[in-house]
Amino acid sequence: MDNSEKGHPADFNEDEARLAGQNMKRQFTGLQNFGFTLTNASVLIGIVPLFGFGMITGGPVVAVWGWLLVAFFVMFIGLGMAEICSTFPTAGGLYFWTAKLGGPKWGPMFSWYEAWFNILGQVAGCSGSVLAAATFMNTLIAVWQPEYEPSGKKNFYIMAALMILAGIINTAGGRALKVASLVSVGVHIFGTIAIIVVVLVGAPQLQSPKFVFTEFRDLTGYTTSSNASPVFVFLLGLLQSQWSMLGYDASAHMSEETHKSYVNGPRGILMSILASFLIGLGLALALSFGIQDYDNTVASAFGAAPQIFLDCAGKTGGSILIFLIVFAGFLCGVATVASNSRMLYAFSRDGGLPFSPFWTVLNKRTQMPLRLVWLSVVVVIILALPSLGSTATLSAISGISIIGFTTSYAIPILLRITVGSSTFVQREFNLGRYSKPIGWVAVIWTAFIFVIFNLPQSWPVSNVDTFNFTPAAVGFLLVFTTLSWSFSARKWFKGPISEIALQELDGIIPVHDGKEEVFEETK
Repeated sequence: MDNSEKGHPADFNEDEARLAGQNMKRQFTGLQNFGFTLTNASVLIGIVPLFGFGMITGGPVVAVWGWLLVAFFVMFIGLGMAEICSTFPTAGGLYFWTAKLGGPKWGPMFSWYEAWFNILGQVAGCSGSVLAAATFMNTLIAVWQPEYEPSGKKNFYIMAALMILAGIINTAGGRALKVASLVSVGVHIFGTIAIIVVVLVGAPQLQSPKFVFTEFRDLTGYTTSSNASPVFVFLLGLLQSQWSMLGYDASAHMSEETHKSYVNGPRGILMSILASFLIGLGLALALSFGIQDYDNTVASAFGAAPQIFLDCAGKTGGSILIFLIVFAGFLCGVATVASNSRMLYAFSRDGGLPFSPFWTVLNKRTQMPLRLVWLSVVVVIILALPSLGSTATLSAISGISIIGFTTSYAIPILLRITVGSSTFVQREFNLGRYSKPIGWVAVIWTAFIFVIFNLPQSWPVSNVDTFNFTPAAVGFLLVFTTLSWSFSARKWFKGPISEIALQELDGIIPVHDGKEEVFEETK
């Protein structure tokens, strides 16, 4: 029987055949998909704002060797995700993969947990990135106005303004997002090169290679107050690198709107990880070589990285570099809101959110889920509220984002190598016989960092500024998802619902004429 006899016309192209029933406009190229993904990962807004945290929890050893260690294990996660994405390129991304790989027995429950953990990672990642941008904006003002006093409140207000602007750009439609995506690629690649060159060339003196590759500093209080091993402090310092290597699932979320999604989706995941690795390594080395006075840099009122910029490039040049971080963080917010809304859209159209019918309405002009764009903006702003009273908010939000993201990455990979291994069909991108060993490494690494980043980041914990909020947020999510599943969702939530099945029930099938999608009655 040919495709037309099954209800799928012969000219129904490959993208539509694999994404049957999805209804967002296919408008992005592979390069634009890569741009969204690279922006979500946003190494600039990962490594630079948390460089001071790394100087406290290990110093240059953590910045350089920690980056190499994290990148090595993240590639295992990316490979596992890319293989699955090639088979299931949908806006639901990992949420959809989980349901398919878990099958009728485990799919609904695991996709329920998957969706909420991915949402947590997405929202926390966006909140942390834009909050970092706001903090650098405050720093920039303080550089030029010495009487100006940055504060948590001012950080929050600037962050909220940037998020609203990010929502407006998403509301403008696909053209605005395309431009933002391409601009972001330029900022993250050429902006990084500019920072590396300026710091290395402009530094009054460069640290020695011995310092950069072997210097270990512990200012957490762990080794002196609790006799903790330096290895433990090193592991805490991995937060800086791990937070910079997140967000590459954006390629999967945007694949429903990407041409040749079954190829460009996996490619976007792996290309963004590789690009992030190279960008991040260059930044880590440059910033480490550019440190002038270690203690003064850590204690600087401007923050460690801005102080290095000012030391190496002067007031004007340093300010330009600081602004690059602000701009990168804002663009990250734009891209993350787009990714968040696609994930929420997929979850809503399956009834996962309260009042789902309201949220799943697509805007007639843009064919985008604009109601979910603004829901995402509001929730991201709410998550940053603790910054009003704590200077430790950024590192805590980073930990929340890491655990949310990596847990959601590991769930479909775990199902792929266990209960879903017998039914999974490998497509254009596949790992062959290496799927299982690669998958197990990815899952074990995720479990390891889940534990590490829930631990206190300094010792003793004496006030709100030294308290790690991550366990509270993750614990709340675990309790919420477990109770909501046990008492309610398990009775009605069935996981992703294929809209093509619903259309066939109504007697309607999608027909592609080569230009636009129309529908024909089959009754």
